[in-house]
Amino acid sequence: MLKRLHIENYALIEDLEILWNEGMTSMTGETGSGKSIVLGAMGLILGHRTEASAVRQGTQKCTIEATFSSTEATNQWLKTYDYEIWPDIILRRELSAEGRSRAFINDSPVTAGEMRHLGEKLVDLHGQDNTRLLLTRDYQLNWIDQRSNHDHLYAAYHAAFSAHEEAKSALRAIELEKAKPQTDLDYIRYQLQELEDLQIEKHDWVALENERNTLEHSAELRHDLQAAWSALTDESQGDSAIDRVQEARKRVDATIQRTAQYSSLHQRLDALNIEAKDIANELEQQAESVEENPQRLQTLQGWFNDLQRVLHKHNARDAQALIALKMQLINRLEKVSSIQQAYDDAVAHEKQQQQAMMQQGTTLMKSRESTAQKLVLEIESTLHSMSMPNAKLEFDFQPGEQPDQFGIEDLVMRFSSNPGMNPLPLQKIASGGEKSRLMLAFKAVGHDAVSIPTIILDEIDTGVSGNVASKMAQMMKRMSNHQQVIAVTHLPQVAAIASQHFLVKKEESDGTTRTLVQTLEQDLRVMEIAAMLSGTEVSSAAMENAEALLLDHQ
Repeated sequence: MLKRLHIENYALIEDLEILWNEGMTSMTGETGSGKSIVLGAMGLILGHRTEASAVRQGTQKCTIEATFSSTEATNQWLKTYDYEIWPDIILRRELSAEGRSRAFINDSPVTAGEMRHLGEKLVDLHGQDNTRLLLTRDYQLNWIDQRSNHDHLYAAYHAAFSAHEEAKSALRAIELEKAKPQTDLDYIRYQLQELEDLQIEKHDWVALENERNTLEHSAELRHDLQAAWSALTDESQGDSAIDRVQEARKRVDATIQRTAQYSSLHQRLDALNIEAKDIANELEQQAESVEENPQRLQTLQGWFNDLQRVLHKHNARDAQALIALKMQLINRLEKVSSIQQAYDDAVAHEKQQQQAMMQQGTTLMKSRESTAQKLVLEIESTLHSMSMPNAKLEFDFQPGEQPDQFGIEDLVMRFSSNPGMNPLPLQKIASGGEKSRLMLAFKAVGHDAVSIPTIILDEIDTGVSGNVASKMAQMMKRMSNHQQVIAVTHLPQVAAIASQHFLVKKEESDGTTRTLVQTLEQDLRVMEIAAMLSGTEVSSAAMENAEALLLDHQ
């Protein structure tokens, strides 16, 4: 249950702390006094969206903090998400004037989404617009599911629905691929043939490039090699380079006859003489081996021209990159060529998943129908106790055209409150009082299955008065036997039946407007209820009626 709510610098609230009791609490006040502000603060602490404009003018930050009693469900949630478990649960929300928001659970920072998930286990906040939820299929199905014992059926359906969605997505992707023009496949084949014609893997492109360079410059290479050979062996200008090395060797040979000090020089010159002769022989052989081959050069030039063209076309770095591209094209060709088989498999898989989804959905729908029939009896009985003795409610389940995450069925609620009138779709109901009582009945029925410790009813009694108002008040009081009920109301019957009564009012001082919440004790409570009965001028008869109302519910 909600035990404490502290609000600081929120809208017209400067600093406010409210301590809540068990059972039923009523909250009253004139229109515009700030009841919606208190509920707005409660919404923020439950993870609802924030607005920077909610920060009180002239301040930089608003803080809202609430203390709740722990339950088995909330402790399990805290344990699942690895948050500290305290004797009480403390939720805190901070909002800056710049629009920044922070949320905390037991002093641990959390996201607004996490706070909302936990808040749903703590409070059922019924706002003034929530009656319209009765008209929505999602709310109706969720309401039935919460009061059913078929969580496993819903989980199985949701898993089957997700699997079917994945199968549909995979099928759509293959259909898009399959729908591509045939020229795509032809172009892949053309590119692959172009790479095949190059015979990239069969050639050593480094060796071929050296061969091409040799053929391109054969005359220059032969001339340079012969010149090098001549530099070592030509004696036309005197001794050759080799002769001079040999002469140096003889001179050093003479020195070692006298001393061994120069023997290493003799060895080096001996090696140099041998190496020079060997180089000269190789230069001569290499020069003779260099020959012109225009046909071979033309062939090599053609290969390299083709290689450069394809490299440029595919923005590839070298032949190895083209080899990798070729493998990619082969894989892509295999994939495209097998698209029909993949498509046939995807169609079969999607159909199989659809059948599984429909099977699970049908099982879930039947369970919902069974639960709904039981709940109908409870709701009708509850409505009978609120002065609707002829109320009749029906849930009509039919397979829908398009299954979604909530189920495969369409659901139409039909209702009638007049004898002899067939139930009509709920949208046809014109009376706001009927809608209010029906919504209260929805809230009251199946509470054991839902077990949310606190329910806040914001003017759920709109459109009713007199004896009907008394009946609705009694219903709220009965609900407070198993959960904390906080009722924001304009009805004196509801205000009087509550065990705790708060008055919301505005106060103006020093040019500033503030919203205050006052706990009403007996005398002030009589005065407030009398004002609700008679208006601004409280008559003695209204005072007597107010005292009687309070006395009836003590």
